[in-house]
Amino acid sequence: MTISSTSVLLDYCSFYITGVDGVRVPVDHDGDGVTANDDCINVTASPWNEGETAITLGASTELGPKDELPRFDGLLNTPLHCLVLFDANLPKILSIDVPGERTRVRIWTNRPLCPDQVIIAVG
Repeated sequence: MTISSTSVLLDYCSFYITGVDGVRVPVDHDGDGVTANDDCINVTASPWNEGETAITLGASTELGPKDELPRFDGLLNTPLHCLVLFDANLPKILSIDVPGERTRVRIWTNRPLCPDQVIIAVG
């Protein structure tokens, strides 16, 4: 797995991570910043009028602060053996191939809500 990164303006202050088609995006009613179901993770992001959100995606062996606990640490269904990051307007922000049908995902953000830096480690 390689490390990929990009910076994006997100119209709706969030992006989603999934490994299935036809996903139902979970809604963050509690304002936690990251919420998930078995098929999708909803990650809050910087509002479009405050600038871009930098997103980095890669294998957990290559990525992620080792001295900080992640904001999210859970399993996601990945029957297609691929994780895709998308939002309401962008069908694919980043993607990564994964070996299993369930994949561990860890997420670090620089702020609890509306972060402008997000690191996503898989595996």
